Amino acid sequence: HGNVYPVGHYYVTMKIGNPPMPYFLDIDTGSNLTWLECKHPQLGCQHCTQHPKHPHYSPQLINLKVECNNKYCDALRKDLAGGNPICQHKKPHQCHYNIQYVDGTSDGVVSFDMISLGENGKSIAFGCGYSQQPQKETSPVDGVLGLGMGTVGFVPQLMLHKMITKNIIGHCLGKDGGGYLSFGEQFHLGGITWAPMRKYELFYSPGQASLHLNGQQIYKHGVNAVFDSGSTYTYIPARIYNPFVLKVQDMIGSSHREVHDDDLPHCWKFKSIHEVQRLFKPLSLQFHNKIAMHIPAMNYLIHTRSNNWCLAILNGTQIPDGDRRILIGDATMRDMLVIYDNQHGRLGWVHQPQCTRPHPASRL
Repeated sequence: HGNVYPVGHYYVTMKIGNPPMPYFLDIDTGSNLTWLECKHPQLGCQHCTQHPKHPHYSPQLINLKVECNNKYCDALRKDLAGGNPICQHKKPHQCHYNIQYVDGTSDGVVSFDMISLGENGKSIAFGCGYSQQPQKETSPVDGVLGLGMGTVGFVPQLMLHKMITKNIIGHCLGKDGGGYLSFGEQFHLGGITWAPMRKYELFYSPGQASLHLNGQQIYKHGVNAVFDSGSTYTYIPARIYNPFVLKVQDMIGSSHREVHDDDLPHCWKFKSIHEVQRLFKPLSLQFHNKIAMHIPAMNYLIHTRSNNWCLAILNGTQIPDGDRRILIGDATMRDMLVIYDNQHGRLGWVHQPQCTRPHPASRL
């Protein structure tokens, strides 16, 4: 479910707990830990968001009894800190974490509880997030489905329980909303572009990329690119973003007055979508060995409620470490099947209009 605008999230429904209750989880390939906003039995729910659909997850203390030397807690600390720091308990016999995201932080403890997938229910480790900063008034999602490269992710746990046999993730995020998410399926489709997967701070990365607008390179040096479906927009370093915006403005011409629309700084009004398609030229990200991701205009623009057309590529200075990498977010990946093939160490993508799910014979 969901979309880039106005929802700002793509999410799935998962049933968690005993008895199982439905929750909306943001599909996030940039995060390792799955977590729910949570009412801690001792600490309560600090700085929590109001969710219009579901009450906060409320575990029992027994669910949170995870010692610091528990193998899952140890792996989580390594994923988050890049090492194995000394355990520091706020509460005894609980595994605490702090995660930094593009738009804030989440504090919580690890919980073990039942997650239902189809007819099967398994005990899965995930986060009970009792404090989020900055606090949001409302959110369409209850938490995050962590699909990152770390060892504590959701898919490695599915493999541990023998629910899938291949560590492969695939998603297609519909331009008009919705889409699909798959685990453990090997896609056999024509036209897939494959790139070797390079580990970059636990992000999925095809390596260094250069940005090209209408065939012209924007900046002479390559920058590490990462895929992050937990980010609504795509972010590029300021040294690339500023000349990119200038080239776009020059491409459109001075006859179109620029306007501001909420958090989107560069927007314009046009008479028709045909004018938009005529004026905005295609983008591409060029990787090593002539591998490329082609980005049509509709994958770097947003059409807002105010009838503005806005750039869905933003300045990396707005996010942590945004001047060191290109972060490929949902807006760029719309109507595109993206495959994170951890079995064979590669990333794949292919345009798939309307995100029609491939025939079962094409996904074994």
